[in-house]
Amino acid sequence: MKNIVKNKEPFKQLGFGKLETAEIVKKLNKTLATYQVFYHKLQKFHWNVVGSDFFDIHDLTEDLYRNAIEEIDDIAERIRVFGQSPTSSMYSYLNDSLIEEAEEEKSGEYMVYEIINDLQVLAETFLDAHEYCTKNGDIGTAHMISQMIKNLETYHWQLTAWSNRKFA
Repeated sequence: MKNIVKNKEPFKQLGFGKLETAEIVKKLNKTLATYQVFYHKLQKFHWNVVGSDFFDIHDLTEDLYRNAIEEIDDIAERIRVFGQSPTSSMYSYLNDSLIEEAEEEKSGEYMVYEIINDLQVLAETFLDAHEYCTKNGDIGTAHMISQMIKNLETYHWQLTAWSNRKFA
């Protein structure tokens, strides 16, 4: 019988143990699901906006969803860095997302308020992942998320300023 030598070193992926890696990936998948639903909501708003604010909201939602798809890709690829597969089914996204789909057609004003609220939810989701990663020394993920938070904050500020002027 051959003597099989088993690796007795504990699992490490980028210096993180199984539990740390699992928690990082769990938080990233939650963020990914939430962002994916937001992305699809933005597309729905983009395609279905009508009224006097058409051009403003149509252009805004396109800018937002183009930014979102790049950041969604970054999140999914970061999960792959940890040797895991990102969530990738609409069913999972809808179940795991903290943002809900837009079910019916709404006014442009409603769309803007909905986007503002969703940006807040997304920012809170990012902050949760960022805090965990920072606490556990995952500088790469924390840096990536920091940049995403900065983008969300800028969009939130701009939309809030626009909506206060427009609908005050």
